[in-house]
Amino acid sequence: MNIKTFKIGNYIIGKPRTVFLVAEIGINHNGNFNLCKKMIMSAAKSGANAVKLQTIDPNESYLRNTPSYKEFLNKNFSDEELYKLKEITEKLGLVFFSTPGDFKSLERLKKIGVKLIKISSGLLTNIPLIEQVSKYNIPIIISTGMAYEKEISESLKAAKRYSNKGIGIMKCTSLYPAPDETVNLKSMLTLRDKFKLPVGYSDHTIDDLVVCGAVSLGASIIEKHFT
Repeated sequence: MNIKTFKIGNYIIGKPRTVFLVAEIGINHNGNFNLCKKMIMSAAKSGANAVKLQTIDPNESYLRNTPSYKEFLNKNFSDEELYKLKEITEKLGLVFFSTPGDFKSLERLKKIGVKLIKISSGLLTNIPLIEQVSKYNIPIIISTGMAYEKEISESLKAAKRYSNKGIGIMKCTSLYPAPDETVNLKSMLTLRDKFKLPVGYSDHTIDDLVVCGAVSLGASIIEKHFT
């Protein structure tokens, strides 16, 4: 099968028998710069190829007094801190990127020069946001938890609207944690066969069994929560 590969730094995503391993720090740093720096260094020692944060302005994304608003409040870094974290990551030989929760956060990530953007499952139907990423002419990875096939198709169309520097699709089960019996790894192969793009697995299980299964089935990207 002819899968359209793409490059991120020194990594070719979709190359047979290679895996781009992402340590998903998210907001597990709790807004603490030194803790995030320590986590990035630990991820590098663990063998990760990249670290991913979540960059979300709660005032742009959530209603006040909701659980999500409270969860993301005071977890953001300044532009200067983000740039320093990116610099630390790249000196360690890893790729630094993030998931923007809103247009304002996306602009901040563009400003510091990230080489990759991740769209979360919850934002897969935010077509205007995905189209804006396409304008920036950088690769994009999209998680597909909860999505219908038609929604995935529309999301991919938006990602290619203005450029096509590379797109990866992530199989994801949107449960936290996700019991093994809910994962349905074969759907990752369905995504690959349907869309002819590099596929991966965004893992919410508590161990590494499903990750190993995903790699054995040909996942070229693995995203694992890291803390």
